[in-house]
Amino acid sequence: MTGTVITIWALAWLVIVATLAAAARRIGTARAAAWLIAIGLFLLVIEEPALTVWLAMTGPRSDRDGMATLITPMAQAHVLDAGMVAVAVTIGLGYVTFTGVRRARRSSWRVLAWGFAVALVAEVITTTLVFSRGLPLPGVAGRDAFGWQPVAVGLLAWALGLALGRPSRAPAPVAVPPTVAPVR
Repeated sequence: MTGTVITIWALAWLVIVATLAAAARRIGTARAAAWLIAIGLFLLVIEEPALTVWLAMTGPRSDRDGMATLITPMAQAHVLDAGMVAVAVTIGLGYVTFTGVRRARRSSWRVLAWGFAVALVAEVITTTLVFSRGLPLPGVAGRDAFGWQPVAVGLLAWALGLALGRPSRAPAPVAVPPTVAPVR
């Protein structure tokens, strides 16, 4: 994939994210928040653990970053396991998103906020110190100098979803049954 394709892909998702955020009041903030978080999760899972699984299964002949023939079978098994567990966790976070955020559950929001914090810290550390994804940072830029765009849009979508879906601190209103007038 070229940098241009990745940039167009990320820009298309950015337009979708902006449209959802702008339409949040009309379609419901909880629904918009859930979809924004889901988009963020999708973009990050494609760019990180799913790509990791691909790179672990393929060798340098198929993908110049492929590692299947360059690492030991034990290391390959661990890379595959880590990638697949991360995909499974993302599926779980997606479930929490659509069952909890849409119902304004504080516990769901907290789980997703902590997940976002972990993902953000991981992306900042690896982008700054390991592989800069094309940004002018100390990490290795890579030959193609791209990859930050979908990560940035994914993190933005997730953050916007958390901001929109944050449960209010006010206690939930208590339903009071209507009083029935006595029959005369």
